[in-house]
Amino acid sequence: MPAQFTTVTVPLSGVKLVFASISVGADAEDSRIALREIGRDCAKWAAWQLVGGTLGELTYSELGAPLIDGEPHISISRTGNYAIGAAAMQSIGVDLEFRDRDVTRLVRVFSETEKAIAETTGSMSILCAKEAAGKAAGVGLAGSVTRWEVSQSRAQDQVLVIRDKHTDQQWSVWTGVLDIGQRPLQYAIALPIEQTCDVLMGIYESAHVEMRPVGSKIWQDAVATVRARDSSGVVITAWNPGSDRPSLAENKQANDLLLKRLQQYCNDIWEADGFSPDRVHREPGFIAWGMPAQVGQRIAREFGQLAIFYFEPDGTRLLLST
Repeated sequence: MPAQFTTVTVPLSGVKLVFASISVGADAEDSRIALREIGRDCAKWAAWQLVGGTLGELTYSELGAPLIDGEPHISISRTGNYAIGAAAMQSIGVDLEFRDRDVTRLVRVFSETEKAIAETTGSMSILCAKEAAGKAAGVGLAGSVTRWEVSQSRAQDQVLVIRDKHTDQQWSVWTGVLDIGQRPLQYAIALPIEQTCDVLMGIYESAHVEMRPVGSKIWQDAVATVRARDSSGVVITAWNPGSDRPSLAENKQANDLLLKRLQQYCNDIWEADGFSPDRVHREPGFIAWGMPAQVGQRIAREFGQLAIFYFEPDGTRLLLST
């Protein structure tokens, strides 16, 4: 059963990925053992490409995660006649599945956000991303796909952000497809996210803003609205302060308190929502018309926010750190 190995190029710095396939033998058990060995070889090859030289011994943790004595970190996945191995100098997880596999039962437990994302990315990309994140955490799916949730999507560059509800740790997961025949393969590579200020400010920078008078059902583009009113304004939210991810009820309660706080300084307040470029992730907030930027920054600090948007009368949007 000769194996065919291929290095897969991915747009992830410091990550090596190797894919392999084998011809199926008559003996299913022999094929399974051979595929297991080929998965190990994929991981070793990826690790060698990353660091070169002599590698440590490949072993397995108590939970079945593959380990190389010393660095780098590795991960392996197998399905059908195919195997994949990934290596990085930080925790990494990889998963591989047939894209057309029937996952109807698992999709039923998707959140509404995940169902919306799946319409664009496909359900298998989400499931692979969850499995990869679980492997990066060293615990696998830990018995439930609902423990791992998609908290953000950047579909334009094939990235999902997966959050572990038990620990609140997050992983950036790059998803891709291998067209190797009649049944394309979905794969996902998970790396841990350190929610530094720089990362969060980058998310702020990419956000879009819409606004509307309280009680209105029609959202308006922020820049056009500010220009039409010829008035400055501060956009603030109490949603998801810093790297925290409170429950929906807690976020709503915080926003209600924020509104009351803003009303102490301003009597002209509209709703203002910030959302990701793909419109999947959205955070409610408010614009306080005419409020000085310094006052907005002080209030935002009270609610644990790292930054606010300040709109000048000509529509110029400034991201101001708190």
